[in-house]
Amino acid sequence: MSDTSLFISVGKQQLHYRQWGSGKRLLLAFHGYGNDALIFAPFKEYLAAEYTILSFDLPHHGDSKWPDNTLLTQSDLISLVEAIKEKHKATKLSLVGYSMGGRICMAIAQHMPQYMDKVVLIAADGLTTNSVYYFCTRTWIGKKIFMNMLRKPARYLGLIDLLKRIKILDPTRYRFVTHHLKSAENRNFLLQVWSCTSDLVPEPRRLREVIRQYRIQVFIFMGAHDRIMPVSLAKRFGKGLDTVQVFILDKGHRVFDDENARRIA
Repeated sequence: MSDTSLFISVGKQQLHYRQWGSGKRLLLAFHGYGNDALIFAPFKEYLAAEYTILSFDLPHHGDSKWPDNTLLTQSDLISLVEAIKEKHKATKLSLVGYSMGGRICMAIAQHMPQYMDKVVLIAADGLTTNSVYYFCTRTWIGKKIFMNMLRKPARYLGLIDLLKRIKILDPTRYRFVTHHLKSAENRNFLLQVWSCTSDLVPEPRRLREVIRQYRIQVFIFMGAHDRIMPVSLAKRFGKGLDTVQVFILDKGHRVFDDENARRIA
């Protein structure tokens, strides 16, 4: 089965992606934080006859060429999808996104609903407004605190331990925060990725209106034990939308793997 490695221009930058399959339908795939395009390779076995799958390495991931302190903007994303549509002569396309990639899919669907066939969201970020992410990447004071935390993490580790002890910070988020603060490499990666994608934040209320108006089929897969993206977010998002289906799997946040790729496909 073919596995083609390609690049596409996004403004002055380059995004890498992998192409699998030769089907007439087009599927764009976006991975989560710290993953790369290969996370969707298990789909090849089940979808390659029906779909042409394009799985992207997001900025600062995989083989994508992306300089520090450069945003991937909403207009960049729209241009990317338009270029892909033209290249593949597609009138409709489907999207699949895992975690952070789900937020990318929702941003596309919100601004380009007329092109949507199906949207598959797996443990997706963006089902509700993430107030911490918004504060750290979209407000002046939040950016300042975020930068200071990453530059001088020792000042904050005691506070983070206290928040865990008094149960304001759950164990899953505690592990995430401490993992990324204790290594200079991890801190820089977090800064670049969070900053780069800060413009790609869907508006859940507006997106729900668009889904209803265009009757977009949305399939949401959530992990029953996911403390990062709990099932309640998906249920709340899909309430009152008859084209949205929620599936709950016996998993945590790592809900997508070889074991359940067939079911999701």
